[in-house]
Amino acid sequence: MTEKEVGELYIRLAFQYESAIGRLLNKKIIDQDLVDRHRKSFYDSLDDEKLRMTQKIGDYTEIIRCYMRGMICEDMVSLTGLAKQYSEEFPGYVIQSWMRSRNTLEFLRQWENDMNEEFDDRACEELIHQGHITSLTITPFLWIRRTHAVGMRVKQGKGGGVSAYPEIAADFRLWLDPKVRLAIVREHI
Repeated sequence: MTEKEVGELYIRLAFQYESAIGRLLNKKIIDQDLVDRHRKSFYDSLDDEKLRMTQKIGDYTEIIRCYMRGMICEDMVSLTGLAKQYSEEFPGYVIQSWMRSRNTLEFLRQWENDMNEEFDDRACEELIHQGHITSLTITPFLWIRRTHAVGMRVKQGKGGGVSAYPEIAADFRLWLDPKVRLAIVREHI
């Protein structure tokens, strides 16, 4: 790729970034304060990325997705931290148990369809079907990989875990604590 082509690619990347930011703001997925905090960081990182990618440039839409996920995920809630309140040794199993429920998967599906244009609803349907006819364990990593979901994020290694957008974390909290769920139901009757 020539230097001119690289320059054109990054102009398109910046345009896509601004377009995506506008859509996220309109959908109220992020607020203006978050945009302001990350805009400078995004453009500064383009210079570093440009140096690394001059020899191998991939699809710029994937680069945008990476930045957008990072930006959205900064304010996510740790599901692993919530699960540790109930099982210090095996919080991952608590999260997997939550994801075994068809209601949970349908909730996640609805959230993704509302908030994520890239969500693969067909893959979601197949995953739900496979989960019910086989012994397939649906994990957050599998969910994200197969459906292109952005509502949850998995970080592996030391200090890793599963984090989720606040609405998804709220559903997980309600699943974890039936007393809180009952209190909310009673409040809205």
